[in-house]
This record gives sequence, C-alpha cells and structure tokens, in this order.
Amino acid sequence: MNRRYIIGICITVLVLGINQIFIQYWLKQKKTDANTINVAGKQRMLSQRIAAEFYVIDKEAKSSVFLKSLLEQWVDTHHSLISRMEESNILLEKGGNIRDEFKKLNPYITFIQEQVKSIENSSVNLGAITQNQNNFLEAMDAIVKKLEENSDKKLSFIVWIEYFLFFLALLILVLEVYFIYKPIESKVRQASIVLEDKNEKLNHALEKIKIKNKELQEITYIASHDLQEPLRTVSSMVDMFGVKYKASFDEQGKTMLGFIESATSRMRNLVKDLLEYSVLGQNKKLTRVDCNEILDEITQDLNSTITKTNAILKWNALPVVTAYKSEFRLLFQNLISNAIKFQQTDNQPKIEIQSEDLKEYWKFKVSDNGIGIKEEYKEKIFYIFKRMHSKEAYEGTGIGLSHCKKIVEMHDGKLWVESEEGKGSDFYFTIKKEIVNL
Repeated sequence: MNRRYIIGICITVLVLGINQIFIQYWLKQKKTDANTINVAGKQRMLSQRIAAEFYVIDKEAKSSVFLKSLLEQWVDTHHSLISRMEESNILLEKGGNIRDEFKKLNPYITFIQEQVKSIENSSVNLGAITQNQNNFLEAMDAIVKKLEENSDKKLSFIVWIEYFLFFLALLILVLEVYFIYKPIESKVRQASIVLEDKNEKLNHALEKIKIKNKELQEITYIASHDLQEPLRTVSSMVDMFGVKYKASFDEQGKTMLGFIESATSRMRNLVKDLLEYSVLGQNKKLTRVDCNEILDEITQDLNSTITKTNAILKWNALPVVTAYKSEFRLLFQNLISNAIKFQQTDNQPKIEIQSEDLKEYWKFKVSDNGIGIKEEYKEKIFYIFKRMHSKEAYEGTGIGLSHCKKIVEMHDGKLWVESEEGKGSDFYFTIKKEIVNL
C-alpha cells in the first residue's frame, strides 16, 4: 500500500480521535456545570423556605424541628458547593476563585444558625432574618450568574476547538485528495488502461488460438478421413494378395505378409482413433445423465469381454448429472475397458465405481486390481498415443486416456490417478455441477 496513503489515514484517524476526546470532555463539563448550578439553585430555594419557616413559627407558634432540618440541608448543600468549587477550581474574570465567593456566604448562614439556637428563648427578629436572607439570595444570584457565564465561556471555547478540529480534518481531507488519492487514482487509471490493452491483446491471441485450433481440427479430420481410403485400398490388396498367392509363399513370405496385415490393421485403428479424438466434443449438447443407466449400457456392450475375463464390475447408487452424454459414456467405457485389459495373466478383474458430492462438483473414483502404474508414468499416461507397454503385451493405440482427459476438461473437471505398481489403480475425475455450454 502507498506510504503516503497510510500516513494520510493515520493523521485522519488521529484528528478524529482528538475530536471525540473533546466531545466527551464537552459533554462531561456540561453535565458537571449543570449539576453545580442545580445544587446552587437548591441552596437558594432552601434559603427562601427557611425565611418562610421563621415567619410561620413567629405567627403560629409552631415547632422549630422542621426549621432545623431545613437548616441542616442548607448547610450540607453549601459545603457540597464549596467542595465542587475546590475540585473544579473555576476562576473569575478579575482573578480570585468562585469558592472564595461561596465562603463569603458563611456569615449569612452563621446568622441563621444563631437565630435557630435562640428561637425558644427570645422573640423572632423577622426583619433582620428577612434582610439577611435577601442579602444571601442576592449574593447567591450573583454567584449563579457567574457560574452560568463561566460555563458558557468554557463551553464556547470547547465548541471553538470543535470547529477548529472540524476545519482541520476538512483541510487534511482536501490535502489527502490532492496529494494522495488523486495520484493513486491516476495510477489506477493508468493501470486500468494498461490492463485493458493487455486484455484486448489477450482476446486477440485467444481468437487466433481458436482459429488455429479449428484449423488444426479440420486438418486432423481431413488427414484422418483421407488416410482411410488408401488404407482400405492397401488392406484390400493385402487380403487379395494373401488369398491368391499365400499358398505359393514359403514360411518367411507368410511371416512378412502377416507383418503387413498387422501393420495395416494397426494403422487403420490409429487413424480411426485420431479421427474420433479430433471430432470429440463437436456438436455437443448438455443433458441430464443417469450414471447408473450409463453403466448398465456399458456392461451390456462389454458383455463378451466381461464374460471372457470373468470380470466383476460393481458400483454404488450413482448420481444424475448434467453432462455431454455420448462423451460421458465414452469416459466410463475407456476407464472400465482399461481396468479389464491391464491385468496380470489369469487374474480376475475387479472394478468398483464410487461417487462423492463436493458441493460444486461431482467426484468419481474408478478402482481396479490391475497391474498398477509406476510413479514416473502417472502424468505421461494421459498424453496422446503415449503407451507404457508394448503392443505385444497389451493391445491398443494409447489414446484412450487422452480421450478421458479431454472429456473431463469439457466438463470443467480434472482427471488424475493414484496407483502403485502391482497393486491396482484408482482413477479419479471431477465434473462441475453447473457447466456453461459454450
């Protein structure tokens, strides 16, 4: 990631963090100041109630118990305010401290305390008490006003800091856009142009590959198809030659004629397999295929081979899949045929087919008890016309597994083998559940 981009993010986060700290501090101060003013208002209210209670005691000769309770609340509230002022240490405009202003109220409270003590021994001096409480209220109103002004100034300062941080964050954002995001956007745009150019070249290359593949398929098909005619002619002439002149040949001549017949037959099979490989997948159509039905058909087609070798073929309940039916059938047929063919002499072939649901794919396993595959041949066996054994040992053209690999890739899957020489093979392949029909 761009270094300047990281620095820009860190600065933005820092400014936002400081902003949040000031917001929390502002809320805390606002709550503290509001509580202090409320307590001051409570003391002011208690002062008024005390003056009223003195009047009631004087006029109605009531007990002073409630008056004493009010006085205790008044004194407690006063001490609470002084304690708050000592904690907040609020300064006045002309110096000094509000807590000192609160201490100036002590004489008013002391006067009332003395009046309460002597209330039962002398008459109540309502005039002096009323004047004392009026003076107290005026002093308290002045203090409350100063508290409110001080709170407003403090909150105004904090709000100013909030505005400053806001504009600072806005400035940082503008600078980030200009010095960080804009260059990055330019680089991304340039990279996008380069990527589009590469994609365009890649598309052209893919189109050329498609054209070349199509040409190669046509050439393969034409070559394979055109080779069929001279091969049929050669084969027919060899047959006619053998019928007419074979009796005149000595043993060496008969052997040579046999070689010609064998080579012609093998060449015909190679051309046939090459032709099938070239057209594999053409005009293909996806359809729902029941794997169990496919295997039943293959078992019937290979009935003579299965009977001759006494092979055992079994499978679990296999799924219904979306596939190219003819090609999918050929896939199973080739794997089963190979499993029957590549066996030790007099060994009874045993083939088992299993399936597994892998969410997006179906996974199949075709196991056999055949001759197995050497480690160095596990990849080579899927190459076209790549034989691991001589034609005398095992017949075939070496294209069957190439067919299988091509068919599996048509189904967006993979084909691989796990095997140990002399202990059989496990062929695995996957096919995608949802295939895009191109």
